[in-house]
Formats: sequence, C-alpha cells, structure tokens
Amino acid sequence: MRNRIILISIAFAVWAGLKAVDNLVTGPELLFLLAGLLAMMISHSVWLFGAQDEWQRKARRYVRTQVRKQVPSVRKLLKSKSTKDNEDAEWNPWVDIFISAKNEGRVIATTVRQLFDLDYDQFYVWVIDDCSDDNMPEVLNELRKEYPRLRVVTRTPGSYPGKSAALNDALPLSKGEVIAVFDADAYVAPDFLKKILPLLAPEHVGAVQAQKRIYERQTDWLPRFQDTEYALDSYFQVGRDIIGGAVELRGNGELIKRNALIDVGGWTNKAITDDLDLSMKLMINNWGIRFSPDAVVWEEGVTTGKALMRQRRRWAEGSIRRYLDYIFPLNSPTRLSLVERLDTLVFTVYFLVPAVVFLEFTSDVIRFMTGVPTYGSFLALGYFLVLWVTQIDFFISVRIYRDMPPLKAFFHTIAVTLYVYGHWVPCILVSFAQILFGKQVSTWHRTEHVGQHTPSNV
Repeated sequence: MRNRIILISIAFAVWAGLKAVDNLVTGPELLFLLAGLLAMMISHSVWLFGAQDEWQRKARRYVRTQVRKQVPSVRKLLKSKSTKDNEDAEWNPWVDIFISAKNEGRVIATTVRQLFDLDYDQFYVWVIDDCSDDNMPEVLNELRKEYPRLRVVTRTPGSYPGKSAALNDALPLSKGEVIAVFDADAYVAPDFLKKILPLLAPEHVGAVQAQKRIYERQTDWLPRFQDTEYALDSYFQVGRDIIGGAVELRGNGELIKRNALIDVGGWTNKAITDDLDLSMKLMINNWGIRFSPDAVVWEEGVTTGKALMRQRRRWAEGSIRRYLDYIFPLNSPTRLSLVERLDTLVFTVYFLVPAVVFLEFTSDVIRFMTGVPTYGSFLALGYFLVLWVTQIDFFISVRIYRDMPPLKAFFHTIAVTLYVYGHWVPCILVSFAQILFGKQVSTWHRTEHVGQHTPSNV
C-alpha cells in the first residue's frame, strides 16, 4: 500500500507539472517530459564514459611518465603505494560462502567442488537447502563426506520463502568477517578471492560486486544477448565506481562485511530482489560498495523466452519497489552524496522512459481516433533517439568488456537493443501495474538451472 501511495503521488505531481508546462508552451506535454528524460540519459552516458576514459588515460599517463622518470619523489610515492597495496593484500579475513539453493541437484556438486578449489585457506562453504524435493539433499550428504568445511543448513517446511530469508537463516550460524554470496550455478577462478578481497579491505567499504558473465559454452543467441547485457552492466558499474556513484550488488559474486550486514539488519525477507534491496540499505547507511571488473563470476543464462520474462519481471518489479521503499533516505543529503543522488536519480529514468513512451503512444492513438492532430513523428523521433543512445552504450561496453570487433559489435548491439526493449518495456509496464493494482508484492521465484556448465567450458 505504501508503494502504491507513493507511486500515485509521484504520478500526480508529474501530471501537475506537465499541465503547468502545457499552460506555458503549446504542444504534447509527455513529449516534453520524454525529451527531458532523454537528455538525462545522454548526459549520464557521457558522464560515465568520460569517467572511464579519464581513468584509463590517467593510468596510462602515470605508467608512461612517472615510472619512466624514476625521480626520488616518485620512487617514494611508488614505494608508499606498494606498501599500502601489500597491506591491503595481507588482509585475509575468514570468508563464509553462502549458496541459497532449492532443487539444484543438477548443478550444486559442480559448484561446491570448484569453490573448494579456491586458492584461499580461510573459508567455509554454506549451502542453504531451501526445502528441496529433488536429489539435492542426497548430493549434499555425499559432498559433506568429501569436504569437511562444507556446511549444510536445511530449512524446514513453512519457513519464510525466498532467498533473503534463506540467507538470514544462515547468517547467525556463521562467524566469518566476510559473507560471500553465490548462486547454485556459479563458477569462479581459483584466484577470485585474492583479486576481490583487497577492494573490501578499507574500513568504509561494506560490499564489493564481481563482474558477471554468461558461460561461453552457451552459444545460442539468447544467452549471448544476456552476456551483452552483463557487459553493459559492467560498463555502468565501473563508471559508477569511478565517479563515486551508486554501485549495486547483483546477487551472484557479491561479498559483504559481516558488520555492515548487521548494521543494516541483514537481508529484507520480503524483498523479491535481495541484492538491490541490500544495495539501497548499505548506501543509505553510508557503507561504500565497490565493483571489481577483474574478479569474474560465471553463471548459466536462461534459455527460453518464458524463463527470461519470469526472471526480468521479478528484476523490474524489485528495481522499482526498492526505489519506492527508500525514496526519502535516497534523497537525503545526510545519507547520500550529491553524486550518489544524481546517479540514482538518472537510473530511475531507465524505468520511466518505457512508461512515458507507452503513455504518449496511447495518447496519440486516442488523438487519431478522435480526429485531433497527432505528434506521431515526434514520438517516433524520440523513441529512435532512446534506442540510439542505448545502442551506443551497448557498443562501447562490448568493445571494452568483450573485445568484440567493431563491425560485429555494431550489428550485434543493434539486435541486442531491440531485444532489450522488446522484453523490458512490457516487464516494466506490468510491474508498474502490479504495484498500482496488485493486492500484494509478487512472489519470489528462483531461476531454474539446467546444468549446462562444467569448470572446463567457461
């Protein structure tokens, strides 16, 4: 109900603002709003690209000039930096690795085995069996004989459903300084923890997210398109990390300090996107979140349209609800920096644009049917610009994070852009409708894994 009231209030405020604009300027109010949102998207994209480009140029310039000169002051600086890096690298906390799993008998053994190949001594692996009714309990029993540091938490029937609740059940049983969360199909390289833990070492940092990838063995177009989506996410996350923006957790390959988790009250049981909700809680409680493009977690992409829509519907509704849940602290200057607030504001635009385009399209249809002049050409231009900006972002991301040749990247990202808007627009519209008219929050559903990976084919 609270989210519904907030969303209706925002919609009314936007309507009142548009009517005020209409009294000053003759024309389609929603197109003015779409133009403003588009300008924000372009500015944000340029901001993130400039941040990454500036960072890369500074890194190259530092190596090229400072190291080459070898002046005493520089040597002293490098020695100081090296000492600090070594100090961070020597932070070897105990890590408890959590895997919340239900009916994952096909993949859990491979995942557990490769996690115990990590080149790190101080960790346990905790598998939270969320009332499985397949062969996963038997698989876990055999794995426990093989790995003494494997811990299994079996949830009882009737427990609060969802990944958040499962993770909260395991938290008081564990003692590690760091909680690492993986999905049941995750695969990481042996040096994963050694790469990512130094980013978590600073006192103010509460969590760090690894780069996500789709298994390369999945060569069909749908998993490949998902991997391109993940490339764009890496591009945005790196940019947000550099500018000091709102880096977000992604559920798989995330590490959180225990004291940060306790400070924010753990995971929210009712959240349908545990990672996004936790990101908001950490941010408004002044815990920094970092992103590591060098530490990679591989996962299985969904292979059917039905599974994709089910997954993205949950993501879309969870994304919108977390903004509504934390709308007031997110806009508080005492909770977030100006950069974090601006960054968060612009990312809400990506959910507003499809709704505005749909409303303006509906309005144009009504105008046409009633004989009133329409603005179809302007709407088409606006939608084309939205697609164009998105396609450029995709093109840059696959060039940087997938090393795709330019010509292939150009045509590939055109197809991915159409695919993204083809499924995200209806998912976002249905999510808005669910929040406005649904009786309750949508139920959390796991993503089914079919076991299309082994450590040798990532």
